[in-house]
Amino acid sequence: MATIFRLNCEAGLEALAEIREFVAASASALGLAGAAVEDLKVCADEAATNIVKYGYGGQKGALLVEVFRQDDEILVRMLDEAPPFDFGQASDPDLDRPLHERALGGMGIYLIKTLSDGVSHMSNPDGGNELVFRKRMAG
Repeated sequence: MATIFRLNCEAGLEALAEIREFVAASASALGLAGAAVEDLKVCADEAATNIVKYGYGGQKGALLVEVFRQDDEILVRMLDEAPPFDFGQASDPDLDRPLHERALGGMGIYLIKTLSDGVSHMSNPDGGNELVFRKRMAG
């Protein structure tokens, strides 16, 4: 049976450090190393921040984080009970514009797409979202 590390927590900004460290420790235990672990930490932080700020509107809500290995990849799955979100509708930031001319925010999904080796999102029309991002093992 495959090892799945699970963290059930209340989504809140105060939980971000615990989520980052959980993802890093779990990915490391599954054999991921170096910069790839750091990339997953950033992805987890951005995803959890978005769930807290936008999914739950700054209110508390349930969050399940799972980390597991599938073939030559480490996967991080985040499940929330927030209103459905259309991940595909999020536009990439305009990186050609000077920083002072850009709107605040908008980098989280871009970072997740850029730092991971794949990302998928599903939402349930009745509420809840599943975000999965992956990182390939070195070798």
